[in-house]
Amino acid sequence: MKITNYKSIIATILALLPCYLLIAQTGSLSGKITSEGELVPGITVMLVEINKGGISDKNGIYKIENIKPGNYTIRVSALGFRTIKDSISIRVGQNVERHYKLLEDILNIGEIVVTGTRNQIERYNAPVIVNTISNRTFQATQSLSIADGLSFSPGLRLENNCQNCGFTQLRMNGLEGPYSQILINSRPVFSALAGVYGLEMLPANMVEKVEVVRGGGSVLYGGNAIAGTVNIITKDPIKNTFEASINQAFTDFDTPDRTVVFNGAVVSDDLNKGVTFFGFNRDRNPWDANGDGFSEIVKLRNNTFGFDAFWNTTDRSKLKLGAYHITEFRRGGNNFHLMPHQTDLTEQLQHNILSTNISFEQYSKDFKHKFSTYASFQSVNRDSYYGGGGRILGEGDALTEDDIIAINAYGTSKDVSAVGGFQYNYEISNKLNLTAGTEYIFNDVLDDMPGYQRSIDQKVGTLGTYVQLEIKPTERLTFLAGGRFDQLNIDGSYNLIEDTYLNERSIGVFVPRLSALYKLREDLKLRASFAQGYRGPQAFDEDLHIETVGGSARFIQLDPNLTTERSNSALLSLNYDKTIGNKQFNFVAEGFYTELTNPFILSGQTELPNGVAVITKRNGSGATVAGVNLEANIALSNKLVLQSGITLQNALFNEVEEVWAPEEEDDTTPIASTNRLLRTPNFYGFFSLTYNPNKKWSFSYSGVITGSMDIAHVIDPETEQTIIKSTPRFFENNIKISHVIKSSDDYDIQWFGGVQNLFNSFQQDFDMGPNRDSGYVYGPMRPRTIFMGLKFNLN
Repeated sequence: MKITNYKSIIATILALLPCYLLIAQTGSLSGKITSEGELVPGITVMLVEINKGGISDKNGIYKIENIKPGNYTIRVSALGFRTIKDSISIRVGQNVERHYKLLEDILNIGEIVVTGTRNQIERYNAPVIVNTISNRTFQATQSLSIADGLSFSPGLRLENNCQNCGFTQLRMNGLEGPYSQILINSRPVFSALAGVYGLEMLPANMVEKVEVVRGGGSVLYGGNAIAGTVNIITKDPIKNTFEASINQAFTDFDTPDRTVVFNGAVVSDDLNKGVTFFGFNRDRNPWDANGDGFSEIVKLRNNTFGFDAFWNTTDRSKLKLGAYHITEFRRGGNNFHLMPHQTDLTEQLQHNILSTNISFEQYSKDFKHKFSTYASFQSVNRDSYYGGGGRILGEGDALTEDDIIAINAYGTSKDVSAVGGFQYNYEISNKLNLTAGTEYIFNDVLDDMPGYQRSIDQKVGTLGTYVQLEIKPTERLTFLAGGRFDQLNIDGSYNLIEDTYLNERSIGVFVPRLSALYKLREDLKLRASFAQGYRGPQAFDEDLHIETVGGSARFIQLDPNLTTERSNSALLSLNYDKTIGNKQFNFVAEGFYTELTNPFILSGQTELPNGVAVITKRNGSGATVAGVNLEANIALSNKLVLQSGITLQNALFNEVEEVWAPEEEDDTTPIASTNRLLRTPNFYGFFSLTYNPNKKWSFSYSGVITGSMDIAHVIDPETEQTIIKSTPRFFENNIKISHVIKSSDDYDIQWFGGVQNLFNSFQQDFDMGPNRDSGYVYGPMRPRTIFMGLKFNLN
């Protein structure tokens, strides 16, 4: 019996001996992370040469064990803090202690971004410029939805395109919404149907930050990232928190707009598991600008709830899961107490959106290889009404033709989007990095309006394969070269009255991309890039939005000869970043040039026998957009921060394009034509100034500038006669004050208030009555609006 025990002990010793020898021949690193005297959890401490690291726990303590002897570079980084780099020497059996005090990265110069290269990289080292709109900006500008805050980034401009329903779209570098790719956590699941009203549906409190890449990004994210890419990144849990707030606003000091939001996070003690959750409720009454009884700002009811969770299954793998659900009701027009078909004019939408996503990442033992797989799914159900002209029927009343048309103006839309893919990253050396992947993007939309005898039944599947190589021949120079091949399959049927257009195509498209970064100095960088992109001949978001003119619907119809649109984009930028103590400076001058071949344009308006107006989407002769983005950001400390940007541009068709012409030749009625891209001002910009004299008070002053632009205006509803008008300039000013009225280590209570569009810089010449041109709307999104609220934070 004793012999057996001795044998067991010896076997155990022999089994553990290699582990003991390994530990005995290694060292370790540990320490504490603080910021402004407080312990900071969730900070990544990485040994750069071997890609080995650890994360500080809830007490701010980190530890990295089993480190082979040698000299290493330490990188300490986290969102919102400046990256620290340090050198260390590890010896056998030695534990080295290094404590670090983090400084706030107020301008986010050193933060980790993913959108520019589809890999995690420090923003100042990215071969392409990546701008970020942080939660700080959403707070300073009192942005309730993502749409409200997107104008506070260079080259971006949000606009309202419908007086009746509040349809908004994002324009980037002078190009309209469909030229930009909207991503949710790096996935292109934001469908065309959701994109019509979606940016105003998504609440700002679900967002950690928004990353913006101007210029062609089609190689990484698909064809229609021609103008650029906007990546909405939701919040990751870092520590246990809960936050709730209420915002009560009054449009034009009169019409109520109430919003209630909450956020929370729960994280395990070892920080290996966590979940965030968010909620958003908005209740806004309609607002009439000119007293004609018809709204210019829609009635809105929004309820949103969602969560994001992660699990570090091992020290080299991570599983993420997220979902959100949105229900939104919006209605514009008149007589809101009546059914839509009993009014003079109504546009009404009821959305029900469910979106989910899952991803898994796995690193190899030496952290040289990374494997990622992901899937996202989104469903959209929409009930709609576009019309009016009916009446309240009494007992014995007979239906008139107008009553029948009004009753039949209801419609339904169903949309399913799915994305699945695989990505592989290989860090061949510190000078060579390979990224490759394949993904399948599917969209199925059925938009049906039986009363107008109009339907869109379209399935689009895209199999994309991409390869990208990052090369660093010297410390100063970085090249990024890549290409993507998309196999696009379109199966569409577009019906309007008795006209049916079948669109069954299979298109193979290759798009290249080349970028370069040259460090003139560590704080002065020159970047250049060239990229191609495309848009397939299919229905996009503007086709799924319906305008009304003269009380009748106006639809978009695809030209049977519509072909693929192509683009060539070039960027050249000079970027200066400097940190001096607690001061930060960031200046950017960027020139951009985009050439469009066979661009999609809307023209050739006709009227069908039932009174419905039709605009044809066809290919134009070509267009170019060229300009410069100027950006200046200054932080004199975390007390005084200025962020600003302005865009100067020129957007022209190669030839004069016809927007409208009379159905019969008429010498007395002028044709509406232009060589300028409509709704594209020659200059626009923003600024945001924040002053925090102490931890209790905060003052913010922000603004958005919009220059004059050409816009189409239907002046005769019967003939659809259209003219081109030049709009005035606008300068929207906003102020906000907040004060912490009670605080402790565990919680604080804050009140805030302010005025948006302080000087009421707003459109003054809206069309009036039920026969108005609902597309004749421009300028700021809201008139002068006062707001106030309370916010509660629990740590």
